[in-house]
Amino acid sequence: MKKLHAAVLALILCLALPAPVSAAAQTQTDGTFPAIATNNTIVVSNSADTPDAHVVHPAVYKIEGANYFKLRDLAMLLSGSEKQFSVDYDDASKTVSITSGAPYTPIGGELTGTAAETCSAIVSNNAVLIDGQSVTLAVYKIDGANYFGLRDLGKILDFHVGYHDETKSVFISGARGYTPE
Repeated sequence: MKKLHAAVLALILCLALPAPVSAAAQTQTDGTFPAIATNNTIVVSNSADTPDAHVVHPAVYKIEGANYFKLRDLAMLLSGSEKQFSVDYDDASKTVSITSGAPYTPIGGELTGTAAETCSAIVSNNAVLIDGQSVTLAVYKIDGANYFGLRDLGKILDFHVGYHDETKSVFISGARGYTPE
């Protein structure tokens, strides 16, 4: 009988205690996600013929374990390559439009600034069109700029995304297509 009372008491206590909540669940509840400046080296190469690889330092954040880039920074990095794309924004409809193969026209501010060590990102409410088709992607806003998952865009726009674990380096190339991990 004492064992039964102890088991019932233990069950009551378990039900009365609040369930643990993960950090991700907490951030989703208030609409923000932690964004941490990436610790990866970013290397870009847009030519298959000459070794033009160079290290770049755009503001890149890790959100939920993935690297997120400002869309216009990525467009600038791939500008002039086989995988270039243009970016337009319609403020009236709050729509981001990406056109693959089209040259990117800089608006100023691309590839400038550094990522804050940590900040908060919110899910973007902008519609996204790629080549005129509506797509659903995880897009976050940080300080008013849209940040897109590097691999998400690499897959959709068919540019190379690679990673070297030993050097913690991310490779982006507009001279090669996307290959899954």
